Amino acid sequence: MHRILLAISFVAWATAAHAAEWRVSRVNAPARVSALETVDGQARVNAGGLWYRIVLADDKISLAFIDVPPEPELPEGALPDSVIANGTRDIARAWLAEPTTRYDHGVLGDTVEAGALVIEKRDGKRQTLRLKPDAVFEDLQPRLAELDGDGHDAIILVKTYLKRGSSLAVIAERRGKYEIVAETPPLGGPHRWLNPAGIADFTGDGKRSIALVRQPHVVGALELWSWTGGDLRKAAELPDIANHIAGTRALAMSATADFDGDGAADIAAPSFDRGTLRIVSFAPKAREIANVPLPDKAVTNLALVAEKSGPPAIALGLADGSLVVIRRN
Repeated sequence: MHRILLAISFVAWATAAHAAEWRVSRVNAPARVSALETVDGQARVNAGGLWYRIVLADDKISLAFIDVPPEPELPEGALPDSVIANGTRDIARAWLAEPTTRYDHGVLGDTVEAGALVIEKRDGKRQTLRLKPDAVFEDLQPRLAELDGDGHDAIILVKTYLKRGSSLAVIAERRGKYEIVAETPPLGGPHRWLNPAGIADFTGDGKRSIALVRQPHVVGALELWSWTGGDLRKAAELPDIANHIAGTRALAMSATADFDGDGAADIAAPSFDRGTLRIVSFAPKAREIANVPLPDKAVTNLALVAEKSGPPAIALGLADGSLVVIRRN
């Protein structure tokens, strides 16, 4: 019993020490904060329907108004409210298309999902990858990432089977055509969903892995999947993470950066109850870097804001309408 109490005391001390390395600052906003977005690597905050950028000046944090241009029109047949992914390699653009109501989950705010993906290559040629009637893309934006180190982008999306639940699908070009080349096992039943949390070198081995949260509303397990030999293999798992609120379109409630300076990417995301910000690492093993209590529950996307030195600051909106920035001391 004495050893157990000592272990509990050590864990509590370590958690408090980690939290003390980070400070939470409320930011004076002109109105209630409703959304955070990252566009072209820059964070922006919506307060009262207007957009602002976050300005860090030593210990002062403020918001500066920015005139955001209107969003470009989606291509004909695109999924409503979805986002076009713009690439810098062989894929010029990719977007979700062929809206369908054949799946009744509604985890993203409505029951309209995508039945197809359109890939536009650099030469202007397009290909439509169409799913069979037993599945949909339960997602809003294709994620482009080079997984093989061959200079060609793959596309990562949430593919959901109507009867077997969600899987993570990797789409790549094979013999001149894009196809699903790998996917994680479906979660086992309808209305079971997963949300990607990041694509980066999380283990420090120089290879990109894919992080996802399995059922962020009812399970909250952060899983790391490695891309090995053209297939996905589960490499690690951590509990107590939520990176989405059911019924919303905020899919980026997690952020990826090297927060501890070891050269490997880490993940910041709310705890399952969204009352704390957890910063976790998978190098050299799955572990927690920090656990920072929040003044209220996290409700928006996370956004990174560059600091002059050290890891980036983390911005997020809370349930009381305020904006906070978490910075390392």
